[in-house]
Amino acid sequence: MIKVKWLLIASLILIIFLSGCSGGAAVSANLGEVFTIGVGQSALIKGEDMTVKFEEVIGDSRCPENVTCVWEGEASIRVAITHKGINNTLVLNQPGHTEQAEETFIDYIFTYSLNPYPREGEQISPDEYRLTLTITK
Repeated sequence: MIKVKWLLIASLILIIFLSGCSGGAAVSANLGEVFTIGVGQSALIKGEDMTVKFEEVIGDSRCPENVTCVWEGEASIRVAITHKGINNTLVLNQPGHTEQAEETFIDYIFTYSLNPYPREGEQISPDEYRLTLTITK
């Protein structure tokens, strides 16, 4: 009886541990509400039958802070959007030295920014990136 009890407790701990490794809990947001997600995280847009997942930063060539560049560069971000049961992929492109950028998806407007902004001599690891979004109609 005691072995069964310990086995159940160990199993419960393992389940809790493994559920925490799924890339983070999903965020919920309303239309017009600002939210932030990290790579691998999703956001449920309430009342819109829409989920947005930050899949990856495809490239980040933005000109670093306090550096003079011939080209401002850009950051390219891939997001997966499930809308009304249909899976879509959207690439968001944010030019360097901009606070925010906009992209249209169906009749939605995605206003977004990618952080952190590059600094001279510093590498940004994928898990440091955060995508801040506002979705409106």
